[in-house]
Amino acid sequence: MNLFLSTLMIFVLRLIDQALTTIRGLVVSKKPFLGALIGLVESAIWIIVVSKVINDIDEPVLIFGYALGFAAGTVLGSYIERFIGIGSTVVRVFSSANSPSVAKALRDKNFMVTVINGEGRDGAVTICWCIVPRRKVRKVLSIIKSVNPEAYVTTDFANPTTLRK
Repeated sequence: MNLFLSTLMIFVLRLIDQALTTIRGLVVSKKPFLGALIGLVESAIWIIVVSKVINDIDEPVLIFGYALGFAAGTVLGSYIERFIGIGSTVVRVFSSANSPSVAKALRDKNFMVTVINGEGRDGAVTICWCIVPRRKVRKVLSIIKSVNPEAYVTTDFANPTTLRK
């Protein structure tokens, strides 16, 4: 196989391998069997690629293809994972108690919201907590922005735990 095709093959396989690595790292805690299956494919690809690079180690262009595939695969994997959106996100909305009701707007769109009344530096505040699937966070943020663009919003990964056996 000529050097160009070898480099291209190494790049593409490493791109796939590293994208799978990124996805597996994010999936394994939620779906361990899927993570194991991804790891199986990923490790087989890695062995093929590394053996090709080591076999022709005197060709720096192959090493470059390997490294470029690694970098591009990391980016691709993060985009794929964002698209898949496995898991949940906690969305917290802090706003003045006199502001329009973000909770009502979210509930009207079938999102569950917990409202906590509090006291801030400038007076009464409302804190709305909402746990949503990650793939729906943009929709929730859009609703919040349309109702109260002055609200302060924070998000975190949710790690739900069940008390049931």
